[in-house]
Amino acid sequence: MAISSIYGNCFLGNKVSDYGIQNHRVDYGTLSKAFNLVLNNSIIGFGEWDLVSGHEYDSEGNPYDIFQYFIISEFGAEILREYTDEIVYYNDELGVYLWGITHYGTSWDYVLTDIEIMEE
Repeated sequence: MAISSIYGNCFLGNKVSDYGIQNHRVDYGTLSKAFNLVLNNSIIGFGEWDLVSGHEYDSEGNPYDIFQYFIISEFGAEILREYTDEIVYYNDELGVYLWGITHYGTSWDYVLTDIEIMEE
C-alpha cells in the first residue's frame, strides 16, 4: 500500500474537511474533489475489468463489498494508486477507470483515507 503524507490542510488544492483535519487524515470528500467522478453502477457489467489498484479480498480471503462504482479519469486513477489502497478497475476496450467504493451510508467528509496530514 502506498501511504503518503501531506502538510497543511489542503490536498491537491482542495481543503480537507474539519473532521479530516481533526483526525490528521484526508477524507474521501476531499480526495474525490481532486478529480471528476461519475456514478455508474451498471458499467461494471460491460466487458472485462482488470484490477489495477487495491485488493478485492481482505486478509482472511473474504471479498470486499463494493456498493458504488464511479467512473474516474486517468489522473484520478493515478492519485488513488499513488496515495491509497483503494480499489480501481480498468477496462481496456472502453478506456475507462472505475473506483470501487466499499463503504455505504456515511458522508464522505467523515470517511478517512490512508493519507496522513502532518503538522507543518
